[in-house]
Amino acid sequence: MRCLVLNLDFQFLGVCDWQSAISAVYSDKAVVLEEYDKEVHSVSQTMKVPAVIRLKRYVRVVFERISYVSYTKRNVHLRDNYQCQYCSVKCGAKNTTIDHVIPESKGGKNSWDNTVTACKACNYSKDDRTLAESGLKLMRTPARPRGFREIVRIKLGEIVDLWEKYLS
Repeated sequence: MRCLVLNLDFQFLGVCDWQSAISAVYSDKAVVLEEYDKEVHSVSQTMKVPAVIRLKRYVRVVFERISYVSYTKRNVHLRDNYQCQYCSVKCGAKNTTIDHVIPESKGGKNSWDNTVTACKACNYSKDDRTLAESGLKLMRTPARPRGFREIVRIKLGEIVDLWEKYLS
């Protein structure tokens, strides 16, 4: 289980494992804001696993670490939530492919705006054709991830429900 780490002013800093979160709380460096239902036990105590912690001292962030997501195939799959953008079937990581909306043979680039997640069947049927030629339609227009929540979701691979109100 992972724990969301917030600065003193509730700014997103990162994510750590639950053991590090408990260590920060017990060393009086952080306070717990949200907890999972799961409990951990020591010889003398029982504690719920922290889901969100806030540091007690402000950490100066020199640059915005989370404002940009690099273009990779994995990140395209995460942006599209491993869902085929043609038939809307939810595919597993092993059954998805990357499709170029404008094929590379016709000048299409490897970019956020030209690539989508596709199931193998749709990618095969589209082949080396444009959307108009293949008759397929996109569920949504591909674009670079924008907005803090979407960028964090791609960086982390998921967002735990307990984190939602702190990432708004």
